[in-house]
Amino acid sequence: MSQTSFPAAVVVPNYNYAAYLPARLASIRAQGGAVSRVIFMDDASTDGSVAVAEPILAGFSCPVTILRNRTNSGSVFRQWARGVEGLEEPFVWIAEADDEAEPGMLDALGRRLALDPGAAFAFSDSAWIDAGGRERETRVKEHASALGDRVLETDATLSGRDFVRRCLCPRNLVVNVSAVLWRTGALRGALERIGEAVGRWRSVGDWRIYAEAAIAGGTVHYDARRFNRHRQHARSVTTSTPRARYFAETVAMHAVLRNLLGHDPEADERMRAHLHALRQAWDLV
Repeated sequence: MSQTSFPAAVVVPNYNYAAYLPARLASIRAQGGAVSRVIFMDDASTDGSVAVAEPILAGFSCPVTILRNRTNSGSVFRQWARGVEGLEEPFVWIAEADDEAEPGMLDALGRRLALDPGAAFAFSDSAWIDAGGRERETRVKEHASALGDRVLETDATLSGRDFVRRCLCPRNLVVNVSAVLWRTGALRGALERIGEAVGRWRSVGDWRIYAEAAIAGGTVHYDARRFNRHRQHARSVTTSTPRARYFAETVAMHAVLRNLLGHDPEADERMRAHLHALRQAWDLV
Protein backbone atom coordinates (compact mmCIF):
# COMPACT_ATOMS: atom_id res chain seq x y z
CA MET A 1 0.00 0.00 0.00
CA SER A 2 1.52 3.33 -1.01
CA GLN A 3 1.40 6.52 0.95
CA THR A 4 -0.87 8.21 -1.57
CA SER A 5 -3.56 5.53 -1.24
CA PHE A 6 -4.81 7.26 1.90
CA PRO A 7 -4.39 11.00 1.31
CA ALA A 8 -4.72 13.35 4.25
CA ALA A 9 -5.59 17.02 4.35
CA VAL A 10 -3.61 18.98 6.90
CA VAL A 11 -5.30 21.85 8.76
CA VAL A 12 -2.88 24.16 10.58
CA PRO A 13 -4.65 26.46 13.09
CA ASN A 14 -2.35 29.35 13.99
CA TYR A 15 -2.48 32.33 16.29
CA ASN A 16 0.75 34.24 16.96
CA TYR A 17 3.03 31.24 16.55
CA ALA A 18 5.35 32.76 13.94
CA ALA A 19 8.43 31.64 15.88
CA TYR A 20 7.42 27.99 15.63
CA LEU A 21 6.13 27.92 12.05
CA PRO A 22 9.38 27.07 10.23
CA ALA A 23 9.87 23.90 12.29
CA ARG A 24 6.18 22.99 12.20
CA LEU A 25 5.78 23.41 8.46
CA ALA A 26 9.03 21.53 7.84
CA SER A 27 7.68 18.60 9.87
CA ILE A 28 4.49 18.62 7.78
CA ARG A 29 6.44 18.69 4.53
CA ALA A 30 8.54 15.78 5.81
CA GLN A 31 5.41 13.57 5.80
CA GLY A 32 5.84 13.36 2.01
CA GLY A 33 3.12 11.90 -0.18
CA ALA A 34 0.79 11.29 2.76
CA VAL A 35 -0.10 15.02 2.61
CA SER A 36 -2.60 15.77 -0.16
CA ARG A 37 -3.28 19.43 0.71
CA VAL A 38 -2.56 22.00 3.41
CA ILE A 39 -5.00 24.54 4.83
CA PHE A 40 -3.21 27.20 6.87
CA MET A 41 -5.66 29.06 9.11
CA ASP A 42 -4.48 32.28 10.70
CA ASP A 43 -6.75 33.60 13.45
CA ALA A 44 -5.89 37.31 13.15
CA SER A 45 -2.30 36.98 14.32
CA THR A 46 -0.39 40.16 15.17
CA ASP A 47 3.15 38.72 14.94
CA GLY A 48 3.58 38.41 11.19
CA SER A 49 2.71 34.72 11.10
CA VAL A 50 1.34 34.78 7.56
CA ALA A 51 4.46 36.54 6.25
CA VAL A 52 6.54 33.76 7.80
CA ALA A 53 4.29 30.95 6.51
CA GLU A 54 3.73 32.12 2.93
CA PRO A 55 7.23 31.58 1.48
CA ILE A 56 7.52 28.20 3.21
CA LEU A 57 4.12 27.02 1.98
CA ALA A 58 5.00 28.18 -1.54
CA GLY A 59 7.57 25.38 -1.63
CA PHE A 60 5.00 22.62 -0.99
CA SER A 61 4.17 20.37 -3.96
CA CYS A 62 0.56 19.83 -2.84
CA PRO A 63 -2.26 22.40 -3.04
CA VAL A 64 -2.12 25.03 -0.29
CA THR A 65 -4.90 27.32 0.96
CA ILE A 66 -4.33 30.22 3.35
CA LEU A 67 -7.37 31.41 5.28
CA ARG A 68 -7.02 34.65 7.25
CA ASN A 69 -9.51 35.86 9.85
CA ARG A 70 -9.83 39.64 10.11
CA THR A 71 -10.87 39.29 13.75
CA ASN A 72 -9.93 36.57 16.19
CA SER A 73 -12.51 33.77 16.40
CA GLY A 74 -12.03 33.35 20.15
CA SER A 75 -11.89 29.56 19.85
CA VAL A 76 -9.43 27.19 18.23
CA PHE A 77 -12.22 24.62 18.11
CA ARG A 78 -14.26 26.90 15.88
CA GLN A 79 -11.21 26.95 13.65
CA TRP A 80 -11.22 23.15 13.57
CA ALA A 81 -14.83 23.19 12.42
CA ARG A 82 -14.10 25.73 9.72
CA GLY A 83 -11.06 23.80 8.59
CA VAL A 84 -12.93 20.56 7.88
CA GLU A 85 -15.77 22.22 5.96
CA GLY A 86 -15.96 20.83 2.47
CA LEU A 87 -12.94 18.53 2.77
CA GLU A 88 -13.07 15.63 0.33
CA GLU A 89 -9.97 13.82 1.62
CA PRO A 90 -10.84 10.73 3.71
CA PHE A 91 -8.44 11.70 6.51
CA VAL A 92 -7.54 14.99 8.16
CA TRP A 93 -4.73 16.01 10.51
CA ILE A 94 -5.24 19.03 12.77
CA ALA A 95 -1.59 20.02 13.07
CA GLU A 96 -1.34 22.74 15.71
CA ALA A 97 1.12 25.43 14.66
CA ASP A 98 3.39 25.21 17.72
CA ASP A 99 3.96 21.44 17.61
CA GLU A 100 6.20 19.21 15.48
CA ALA A 101 6.04 15.65 14.13
CA GLU A 102 8.49 12.92 13.26
CA PRO A 103 8.66 11.76 9.62
CA GLY A 104 6.38 8.81 8.92
CA MET A 105 3.65 9.79 11.36
CA LEU A 106 0.89 10.22 8.77
CA ASP A 107 1.98 7.11 6.91
CA ALA A 108 1.79 4.99 10.07
CA LEU A 109 -1.54 6.33 11.29
CA GLY A 110 -3.01 6.41 7.79
CA ARG A 111 -2.30 2.72 7.32
CA ARG A 112 -4.24 1.91 10.48
CA LEU A 113 -7.27 3.89 9.32
CA ALA A 114 -7.09 2.49 5.79
CA LEU A 115 -7.13 -1.09 7.11
CA ASP A 116 -10.10 -0.41 9.41
CA PRO A 117 -12.92 1.42 7.60
CA GLY A 118 -14.85 1.65 10.86
CA ALA A 119 -12.13 3.53 12.76
CA ALA A 120 -12.91 7.07 13.91
CA PHE A 121 -9.30 8.12 14.43
CA ALA A 122 -5.80 6.93 15.22
CA PHE A 123 -3.26 8.60 17.49
CA SER A 124 0.36 8.16 18.51
CA ASP A 125 2.39 8.62 21.64
CA SER A 126 3.99 12.04 22.15
CA ALA A 127 7.17 13.58 23.44
CA TRP A 128 7.06 16.91 25.25
CA ILE A 129 9.30 19.69 23.95
CA ASP A 130 9.95 23.12 25.43
CA ALA A 131 9.83 26.49 23.70
CA GLY A 132 13.28 25.91 22.23
CA GLY A 133 12.43 22.47 20.87
CA ARG A 134 14.34 20.53 23.53
CA GLU A 135 12.68 17.25 24.48
CA ARG A 136 11.42 16.87 28.01
CA GLU A 137 10.21 13.76 29.82
CA THR A 138 7.54 11.66 28.11
CA ARG A 139 4.59 11.06 30.41
CA VAL A 140 1.72 9.65 28.35
CA LYS A 141 2.21 6.00 29.28
CA GLU A 142 2.99 6.98 32.87
CA HIS A 143 -0.33 8.85 33.09
CA ALA A 144 -2.21 5.73 32.02
CA SER A 145 -0.24 3.50 34.38
CA ALA A 146 -0.95 5.86 37.28
CA LEU A 147 -4.63 5.15 36.69
CA GLY A 148 -3.96 1.43 36.98
CA ASP A 149 -4.30 0.79 33.24
CA ARG A 150 -1.41 -0.25 30.99
CA VAL A 151 -3.42 0.19 27.79
CA LEU A 152 -1.04 2.76 26.27
CA GLU A 153 2.19 0.85 26.89
CA THR A 154 1.89 -0.92 23.52
CA ASP A 155 -0.05 -0.50 20.27
CA ALA A 156 -3.78 -0.89 20.85
CA THR A 157 -7.13 -1.04 19.10
CA LEU A 158 -10.13 -0.14 21.25
CA SER A 159 -13.85 0.05 20.69
CA GLY A 160 -15.16 3.59 20.91
CA ARG A 161 -16.78 3.03 24.29
CA ASP A 162 -13.72 1.23 25.69
CA PHE A 163 -11.53 4.12 24.54
CA VAL A 164 -13.78 6.67 26.27
CA ARG A 165 -13.80 4.64 29.47
CA ARG A 166 -10.10 3.84 29.59
CA CYS A 167 -8.42 6.82 27.91
CA LEU A 168 -10.80 9.74 28.58
CA CYS A 169 -12.08 8.91 32.06
CA PRO A 170 -11.20 10.47 34.43
CA ARG A 171 -8.65 12.43 32.36
CA ASN A 172 -7.72 12.88 28.73
CA LEU A 173 -4.78 10.67 27.77
CA VAL A 174 -4.55 12.01 24.20
CA VAL A 175 -1.80 14.56 24.74
CA ASN A 176 -2.98 16.95 22.04
CA VAL A 177 -4.74 16.89 18.72
CA SER A 178 -1.49 17.06 16.77
CA ALA A 179 -1.01 13.37 17.67
CA VAL A 180 -4.29 12.41 15.96
CA LEU A 181 -5.18 11.46 12.38
CA TRP A 182 -8.94 11.65 11.95
CA ARG A 183 -11.34 10.02 9.58
CA THR A 184 -12.77 13.23 8.17
CA GLY A 185 -16.40 12.14 8.48
CA ALA A 186 -15.93 11.17 12.14
CA LEU A 187 -14.47 14.56 13.09
CA ARG A 188 -16.99 16.50 11.05
CA GLY A 189 -19.87 14.50 12.55
CA ALA A 190 -18.64 15.06 16.11
CA LEU A 191 -18.31 18.80 15.56
CA GLU A 192 -21.76 19.01 14.00
CA ARG A 193 -23.36 17.17 16.93
CA ILE A 194 -21.67 19.43 19.49
CA GLY A 195 -22.60 22.48 17.43
CA GLU A 196 -22.01 26.02 18.65
CA ALA A 197 -21.32 24.72 22.16
CA VAL A 198 -17.83 23.73 20.99
CA GLY A 199 -16.78 27.39 21.18
CA ARG A 200 -17.56 27.54 24.89
CA TRP A 201 -14.79 25.08 25.76
CA ARG A 202 -11.37 26.68 26.23
CA SER A 203 -9.19 24.04 27.87
CA VAL A 204 -10.83 20.67 27.27
CA GLY A 205 -12.63 21.08 23.96
CA ASP A 206 -10.39 18.45 22.38
CA TRP A 207 -11.32 16.02 25.16
CA ARG A 208 -15.00 16.73 24.43
CA ILE A 209 -14.54 16.13 20.69
CA TYR A 210 -12.62 12.85 21.17
CA ALA A 211 -15.41 11.55 23.37
CA GLU A 212 -18.13 12.57 20.92
CA ALA A 213 -16.35 10.98 17.96
CA ALA A 214 -15.50 7.74 19.76
CA ILE A 215 -18.85 7.11 21.44
CA ALA A 216 -20.62 7.39 18.07
CA GLY A 217 -19.19 4.00 17.18
CA GLY A 218 -16.26 2.43 15.43
CA THR A 219 -12.78 1.91 16.80
CA VAL A 220 -9.80 3.97 17.91
CA HIS A 221 -6.22 2.94 17.13
CA TYR A 222 -3.11 3.80 19.12
CA ASP A 223 0.48 3.65 17.88
CA ALA A 224 2.92 3.58 20.79
CA ARG A 225 5.72 5.23 18.82
CA ARG A 226 6.48 8.85 19.79
CA PHE A 227 5.65 10.46 16.48
CA ASN A 228 4.19 13.66 17.92
CA ARG A 229 6.27 16.41 19.54
CA HIS A 230 3.98 18.50 21.75
CA ARG A 231 5.34 21.92 22.65
CA GLN A 232 4.67 23.32 26.12
CA HIS A 233 5.40 26.99 26.60
CA ALA A 234 4.07 30.01 28.46
CA ARG A 235 1.57 31.00 25.73
CA SER A 236 0.05 27.57 25.13
CA VAL A 237 -3.62 27.21 26.06
CA THR A 238 -2.93 24.51 28.66
CA THR A 239 -0.26 26.55 30.41
CA SER A 240 -2.05 29.90 30.27
CA THR A 241 -5.49 28.72 31.45
CA PRO A 242 -6.21 29.58 35.11
CA ARG A 243 -6.46 26.48 37.27
CA ALA A 244 -9.96 27.36 38.45
CA ARG A 245 -11.15 27.55 34.82
CA TYR A 246 -9.53 24.23 33.96
CA PHE A 247 -11.06 22.60 37.04
CA ALA A 248 -14.54 23.92 36.17
CA GLU A 249 -14.25 22.58 32.63
CA THR A 250 -13.08 19.21 33.97
CA VAL A 251 -16.18 19.04 36.16
CA ALA A 252 -18.33 19.84 33.13
CA MET A 253 -16.51 17.23 31.05
CA HIS A 254 -17.11 14.61 33.72
CA ALA A 255 -20.81 15.35 33.45
CA VAL A 256 -20.57 14.73 29.71
CA LEU A 257 -18.78 11.43 30.32
CA ARG A 258 -21.43 10.28 32.78
CA ASN A 259 -24.07 10.99 30.18
CA LEU A 260 -22.16 9.14 27.45
CA LEU A 261 -21.22 6.12 29.57
CA GLY A 262 -24.46 5.74 31.49
CA HIS A 263 -24.50 3.93 34.84
CA ASP A 264 -20.87 3.05 35.60
CA PRO A 265 -19.98 3.13 39.32
CA GLU A 266 -16.29 2.40 38.70
CA ALA A 267 -15.95 5.29 36.25
CA ASP A 268 -17.84 7.57 38.66
CA GLU A 269 -15.41 6.73 41.44
CA ARG A 270 -12.38 7.42 39.23
CA MET A 271 -13.80 10.84 38.34
CA ARG A 272 -14.52 11.70 41.98
CA ALA A 273 -10.98 10.70 42.97
CA HIS A 274 -9.46 12.71 40.14
CA LEU A 275 -11.33 15.90 41.10
CA HIS A 276 -10.35 15.41 44.75
CA ALA A 277 -6.68 15.07 43.73
CA LEU A 278 -6.88 18.25 41.63
CA ARG A 279 -8.45 20.19 44.52
CA GLN A 280 -5.67 19.12 46.85
CA ALA A 281 -2.84 19.70 44.36
CA TRP A 282 -4.11 23.15 43.40
CA ASP A 283 -5.45 24.16 46.81
CA LEU A 284 -8.93 24.81 45.40
CA VAL A 285 -11.85 25.29 47.78
